[in-house]
Amino acid sequence: MAHLRGDAKLHPSRRVKVTDAILARLESGGLEQLTTLAIDHLLSVPLAALVNPEVLASQIAINWRHTARSEQSHEWVRAHVERLRSATPAGRLRDHIAPGLTGPLQDAISKPVVPSRALVGRLMEHGAVEDLLRELLVGALQGFAKRLRPAVPGSERAVGRLRSLKRVSEGMLGGLGAEIERQAEQKAKDFVDTILSSVVAQAADDLCDPDKAEDYGRFRAHLLDQLLDTPLAELKREADKLDTDTLVDTAVEMAGVMADSEHLEAQISSIIQIGLETIGEQSAGQLLDDAGVTDAWRIEVEQQVNSIAADFVKTAQFRAWLDGILSE
Repeated sequence: MAHLRGDAKLHPSRRVKVTDAILARLESGGLEQLTTLAIDHLLSVPLAALVNPEVLASQIAINWRHTARSEQSHEWVRAHVERLRSATPAGRLRDHIAPGLTGPLQDAISKPVVPSRALVGRLMEHGAVEDLLRELLVGALQGFAKRLRPAVPGSERAVGRLRSLKRVSEGMLGGLGAEIERQAEQKAKDFVDTILSSVVAQAADDLCDPDKAEDYGRFRAHLLDQLLDTPLAELKREADKLDTDTLVDTAVEMAGVMADSEHLEAQISSIIQIGLETIGEQSAGQLLDDAGVTDAWRIEVEQQVNSIAADFVKTAQFRAWLDGILSE
């Protein structure tokens, strides 16, 4: 503060006047100017220079472990889940996503990529897939057989009466018709069981066929479009099919397992580092500009900072600090 006091320390009475003058200047617009300068500087610095991945990861891990192991973790998670469930969403998912994001995402997932045949095969080798294909094939065979029966020669007296045999409760023809249908159904099931593994393999081959890669790419884009255009209220009804207790218990259990990991800090740090590497040398200001939210962000942040700073400079602690600086 040599420019204020010269070569000698300020006299106490003079120091009080200087302190009062600085505080008055801050309260009459200087504080807002200082906030603007500080934010301008922060927005111009590369984001990677402002973030230390290890330190940030350590703080996140500490808070994570404290929250996950807290006795109030269930209540905290439940409160958030119930708050989300009590909300009434409006519009579609697409309406809440920046228009510039959906295009690149659709382009990426619609690329004609050929997946690994071995991986697809392992994914499809599941009882649910086999049961679905079995029911479809058996139903198709039985339906086809029923459509062929009327065209069999001589059907007028016997076989051709199978349509009406379902309504016959007594007599030889009724029993014969039921037996024929039972055997036909069993033969269809036996036949499908013998070819089921090859059908699953053919389905996997089709999914991995390079000639159909563009078709499946368009199908993936179709799935994304359907998700984005589905009303949020409908998606919420689907999510509500899981009861609150299940969601809460699952979230708490997952958070606890992650909190117990000795590699938590390293994993968080790695995620942060990947994000910073993706950003490169871009500053926070550039990222906000790209997102088109710079003005709205600045207005809100500057108002918050100015409000906090205005209360702070009025405290006795700040005045004592400023007075100490001037007395050095």
